[in-house]
Amino acid sequence: MGYLEETYNFDGIGNVVVVWKKNMKSVRMSFKHENFTISVPAHYTEKMVENIIVDNKQAILDFKKHNELRRYDTIFDADYILDTHFATMRIVLKNVSVAKLRKVCDATSEKDELLLEMPNDTDFNNPNTVDIVKNATIAMLRYEAKKRLPHIVKEIADANGFKYNGVKINSAQTRWGSCSSKGSLNFSLYLMLLPLPLIRSVVVHELCHTVHLNHGAEFWVLFDKVYGVSHKKVDEEIKKIKLPRFLM
Repeated sequence: MGYLEETYNFDGIGNVVVVWKKNMKSVRMSFKHENFTISVPAHYTEKMVENIIVDNKQAILDFKKHNELRRYDTIFDADYILDTHFATMRIVLKNVSVAKLRKVCDATSEKDELLLEMPNDTDFNNPNTVDIVKNATIAMLRYEAKKRLPHIVKEIADANGFKYNGVKINSAQTRWGSCSSKGSLNFSLYLMLLPLPLIRSVVVHELCHTVHLNHGAEFWVLFDKVYGVSHKKVDEEIKKIKLPRFLM
């Protein structure tokens, strides 16, 4: 195993999950399953981590508040529908013993329709039901990400002369995408919850990193030129995005 994980409680902050990772080169903050997490290189001592958390208390609190504002609560019942740009998933109560996610075949529609078939006697107040819907939703988003994103990346790259080294899908919750020094592009499956223009903006952002790995002035000039909209306006739109709390 390439990591060690421990949970600590800090006054004024609450629980903090600390993850020591073998290949980590810098400190990174994130949220996983509603827990604030700080990932650090494997050689960091507990004292070093404690000092980082204490010294950055206000930044951590701001980070937690920002992520809390990005969530919204979901009502689970037989009428639950998740509608995204590329797909719709709805619950259907049927005479089945276990839940099953099924794609509806419709050759006339460019938008995928998926049905989550659940038993007629499903208790929507049961936490297990939420887990079933969550797992089905993640499966849908992963499917759509693998199906759609490579084509979007290729289209934008070909039109603008970008060279990249493959597209991978992950389950990151605090980063829409990333680009390695070798030009490998990684995108979060949660990106599929965004409107298409913002999905494309994230793709442009990561493709621009194949030319400029940092966020210097040249990077933003390139982004604005390729995307056609100021990065400042895009940032404003992305900050307005709220995601279902049950997924995080």
